[in-house]
Amino acid sequence: MSQKKQVAREKKAKRSKYDSAWKEIIEKLFEDFLEFFFPVMHQVIDFTKKFEFLDKEMRPITAFSNLGDRVSDVVVKVHLKDGTYRYICIFIHIEIQGQPRANFMEQMYIYNYRTFDKRIEGGVPVISVAILTDDDENYRPDEYCVSFCGFELRMRIPIVKIIDYKLKKELREKLETSTNPMAMVVKAQLKSFEVKKADEDTKFDVTKELIRQCYKHGYSRDEINTLAKFIEWIIRLSKASEKRLKEEIKRIEEEFKMPYLASWERSAKREGKREGVSEEKIRIARELFKMGIDIDKIAAATELDRDRIEKLASNSN
Repeated sequence: MSQKKQVAREKKAKRSKYDSAWKEIIEKLFEDFLEFFFPVMHQVIDFTKKFEFLDKEMRPITAFSNLGDRVSDVVVKVHLKDGTYRYICIFIHIEIQGQPRANFMEQMYIYNYRTFDKRIEGGVPVISVAILTDDDENYRPDEYCVSFCGFELRMRIPIVKIIDYKLKKELREKLETSTNPMAMVVKAQLKSFEVKKADEDTKFDVTKELIRQCYKHGYSRDEINTLAKFIEWIIRLSKASEKRLKEEIKRIEEEFKMPYLASWERSAKREGKREGVSEEKIRIARELFKMGIDIDKIAAATELDRDRIEKLASNSN
């Protein structure tokens, strides 16, 4: 492979990771996500019942999107406390550093009815919401409307503007006082705008402080790992800075007495450099594989890397 193609491939891979950062946050911290950004919706959902992410349904819905490729979309099936409906689907759209788009709400309408058409099952409603991460404070689309000769169609959706957590006093206060993990996500997103053109040392200091705050808030290990991964994707440190950060993380670990699994450690684990994987996790992985569970789901449940699970599966045959 030529050097030019290799560079292009690496850039594409980095971009893909960056664009999927919000999606992973939503999937791993879904309840926290709704509680922080859409509290009214959070209150009516029954989280004692399993919610389900409908990844397969998303492919045909957004395959021909003209909103651009810097987006992340999630459809999740949830149950309501009052049992009004058998279930509802929430279509969550994240516009990642997008520029203002004149047809944004029209496209959201198309997404909504396509999702409804895919999931139509006794009138199951599809609720659309959006997160906008652009820095244009005047860009606030929230309604799609067509009215002509007695025909009227109107759709309004709840929209969150990340920049508002910098511009509005009440939201700034919420950001500083909230212990919800999504507060750290917002802080990281805002900081990524500030340091986009900054030197490497500044990016390093910002990343280190954001991760330190995760420990300070007392989040669980899984929450810290998820947030740290998001921060790493958003700030985009160089390889050299990642090595420096590893040493800083060790100091933070000593300060807060909590283990941390950073990206470089995950890579080392994939390469077989980490030891001490519990026999219990290996046993569970084998059992899940025998049950026909997808390898990615086994990896998420056991925290074993995919390569190791594939080897376990191969040895089981």
